[in-house]
Amino acid sequence: MKTGKFAIVLIALLLGTTTLFAQGWRNADRPGYGYNSYGPGTCLNLLPDLTEDQKAKITELETAHQEAMAELRVKQRSTFDPIEKNEIRGEMLKKVQAHRDEVKSLLTEEQQKQYDLLHARAAYGRRGGFAPGCRPGRGQAGYGGRGGRGYRGGW
Repeated sequence: MKTGKFAIVLIALLLGTTTLFAQGWRNADRPGYGYNSYGPGTCLNLLPDLTEDQKAKITELETAHQEAMAELRVKQRSTFDPIEKNEIRGEMLKKVQAHRDEVKSLLTEEQQKQYDLLHARAAYGRRGGFAPGCRPGRGQAGYGGRGGRGYRGGW
């Protein structure tokens, strides 16, 4: 009888935690995060006084950037060589910086300050205050992988 109750409690606990983790609770209900009318994770909702021309150009840049990053991700996942993976990662980081610079060049001085604040908030601590378009992926080294605890263990 005790083992039957234990099994039921264990199953309920497993189902509850699985459901909780499946919810994708990170920033899902915050404006400008996740999918919105401008696409996944853009900062168009958070920057003040963007013109329609700026929005169109930023959306175009974002689309091209996402396509380039998707190609690099596929390339990175298709190799088993850690050195090559790191080289691709370096190329990805360069493309991210170039994309940010391109977007920033389209903004006014006040908008550039807000854009810098979004990215500064995202870089500080890497927990809470993620800025859209630059938040880290799950498991990226140095950006909160393993729960952001600075995991240093091996396999």
